[in-house]
Amino acid sequence: MNKRRVVVETSESSLQMTSMIDVVFLLLAFFVITYKTPEVEGDFSIRMPASAQSTSLPSLDELSPVTVKLAADSTGELNGIWFGETSLQDMHALRAAVYHYVNQNDASFADAINGATPEFRDDLEIELDCDPNLRYKYAMDAITSVSGYLNQNDQIVKMVEKVKFAPK
Repeated sequence: MNKRRVVVETSESSLQMTSMIDVVFLLLAFFVITYKTPEVEGDFSIRMPASAQSTSLPSLDELSPVTVKLAADSTGELNGIWFGETSLQDMHALRAAVYHYVNQNDASFADAINGATPEFRDDLEIELDCDPNLRYKYAMDAITSVSGYLNQNDQIVKMVEKVKFAPK
């Protein structure tokens, strides 16, 4: 008897991964290039300020949110602070101005640190208008100054909870 050898050829089927990866990267590049970021919608609840310009602190009913402007020099260092239209010297003065703004009374900020608690209102809003080259540290110091403080008993006292950045 003659034995025959049967040779069975097995063909492996494989996917061409190179072309699939090329297509995936082309799709990724297409979507990254054509993506348009949505524009920030403006706040349409406009409250117009009083017609007379004053250099005093704004009242709660005149302007909400109150703008805190932080100016920077060419190196990014803090160059000036304005609360409404009032020019301030440092972050401590900003905290005291916000304290007076929240309370609308003549109590001193030193009394508040010694234990007097301001009346917290959750409807107040502060808008930070920072120069583009201002260092991040100063923006965070401003947020800390307007949001609250620690009294002598190491308790956190909230002043303003809503802080936002002005659109550019």
